[in-house]
Amino acid sequence: MSNDQDPGCLGAIMQALGLAPEPAAPDAEYRDDEETLPYHLRDDFLSPAELNFYRVLCLAAGDWAVICPKVSLGDLFYAQTGDYATNTTFRNKIDRKHVDFLLCDRHSMRPRVGVELDDASHRRANRRDRDRFIDAVFEAADLPLVRIEVQASYKVQAISAALRNRARVGQEEPGSPAEPETESQVTTTTETRPQADVSNKTDVASLPSSPPLEDTPPACPKCGKPMVLRVVKKEGPHKGKKLWGCRSFPRCRGLREYVPRG
Repeated sequence: MSNDQDPGCLGAIMQALGLAPEPAAPDAEYRDDEETLPYHLRDDFLSPAELNFYRVLCLAAGDWAVICPKVSLGDLFYAQTGDYATNTTFRNKIDRKHVDFLLCDRHSMRPRVGVELDDASHRRANRRDRDRFIDAVFEAADLPLVRIEVQASYKVQAISAALRNRARVGQEEPGSPAEPETESQVTTTTETRPQADVSNKTDVASLPSSPPLEDTPPACPKCGKPMVLRVVKKEGPHKGKKLWGCRSFPRCRGLREYVPRG
């Protein structure tokens, strides 16, 4: 407790005699005696064009996706460089930016594909620069992004096919083990040791010809952190199979194949 909070016997006597100021009230984010807060509900959460397209998305992807409007990029992505200050710099770059619609898996709520609805304002030079940056962010995070121009009417079947293709709905990645969904479904079996080379960005869909052995934990192909050896506990064809998983699971779900020594 600081001296400001506990003035001591002498301080209490001086306060009683009026020779010392009264202690300040502790800071509070909100007090009941404050004036009415000046917040109001906005009428333009979704513009007419966005609301119309939201209904189109419900028809095109409502059977496999939950459609989330205006998702903050800060809630969707994180920066991992190994340096806190650098992480903060990259995090600030996506601050106060959002994607118009995010389509998530209906069962796991895992993001599958982003959708940007581009109106005439996206033809301005400053918006084109912003769009290129947003495209690069989604590409770096390996999350598909689809851009669709505002139209008076939309071809629902064409949009449905495009979204399913980009989100790889119903397409099982060849040679990839089942991805663990919760920490209770996997068991760590070895300790990790950092690996110097984190330049390999190969995803589980295209594993290297010589996967790392048990005594050489690899770097995560998504975030570069050292991985841990896990055992799939989820019921299915891959139950009991060993695989390398990112130590930051579930925040990062990078996977690599495991090949035992010998």
